[in-house]
Amino acid sequence: MIAKEVIAHYVNSNSNVHCVFLDSSKAFDKVEYCKLFNLLLYRHISPHVIRVLLNMYTGQQVKVLWNGVYSRTFTALNGVKQGAIISPVLFCVYLDTLLIELQKAGLGCHIGHWFVAALAYADDVVLLAPTARAMRSMLTICDRFASMFDVTFNGNKSKCIRFNTRNNCYAHLRCHRSLKSVITL
Repeated sequence: MIAKEVIAHYVNSNSNVHCVFLDSSKAFDKVEYCKLFNLLLYRHISPHVIRVLLNMYTGQQVKVLWNGVYSRTFTALNGVKQGAIISPVLFCVYLDTLLIELQKAGLGCHIGHWFVAALAYADDVVLLAPTARAMRSMLTICDRFASMFDVTFNGNKSKCIRFNTRNNCYAHLRCHRSLKSVITL
């Protein structure tokens, strides 16, 4: 709903909007515990809560079921639990570093003083920018984040679209195959 309102605001103000939907591959599986728990400490989360999470996540033993056969038990060294209620919240803490960097850059769409150029929940990210140049700069920031936090943005599943001011027509743009966060605009 927020993305739709931002796009409508810009189009009604005679400005194009470039929109990129980023797909993170196996995002929950790649969360690095050390970085996640440091981010939680930085946010002044209660040490008791962090200790419970540490006990839940470090040293957990898992098995893989494939073709009706279980693997040997092994220790999971990273990742948040798929299907756990807290996993999307923990991933949001992990991803918030990217959103803060995008906001600090001052790029993308703004409504008044509100930064509305990057919207995210769990592993879904939407970027909004009035120009292709701003979008490329935002994607460069995403690429740096991806390298630092071991997040892979999948170019084959990510989508790009430009909303034009003329006749409200939509022009689909190609996403670069490897993305490595660079998208052809």
